[in-house]
Amino acid sequence: MAANRPFVILLVEDEFADAALFEELLSEISPDITLHRVENGQQALDLLSHRAGGSRALRPHLIVLDLNMPVMNGIEFLREAKTRDDLRSIPVLVLTTSDSPDDVQRAYHDHASGYVVKPGTYDEYHQLLTTIESYWRGTLRLPTVEQLTP
Repeated sequence: MAANRPFVILLVEDEFADAALFEELLSEISPDITLHRVENGQQALDLLSHRAGGSRALRPHLIVLDLNMPVMNGIEFLREAKTRDDLRSIPVLVLTTSDSPDDVQRAYHDHASGYVVKPGTYDEYHQLLTTIESYWRGTLRLPTVEQLTP
């Protein structure tokens, strides 16, 4: 079954409470998923480009991206990441509070793989992450991490 495969998510989220809830729920749903978190798009690009100490760059199976962040917001991250050959094929799921049609259009125009508005309750968030885990890790066929590495 797909749940036995290693799976790595990069969460790009500046709000500590939102990131902590995401991590808590994900660990309940699928404790074997490896989660990395950064606070803005620039930190994400840095982590995806190289690792501290000269080790390999991170290659997650999925990037979960907030839009409204300091330094480099989600749209700026998408625009930069999707122009890079080494990052283009990594799927990016936007998870944000914005329900603005302009933000939805902009995210898809800049090659987001999906767009989801953050739910308002704990139970809704749990259901959403269960769906995300099932879809991105189980139902959907993604390239292997090795195939994502140039």
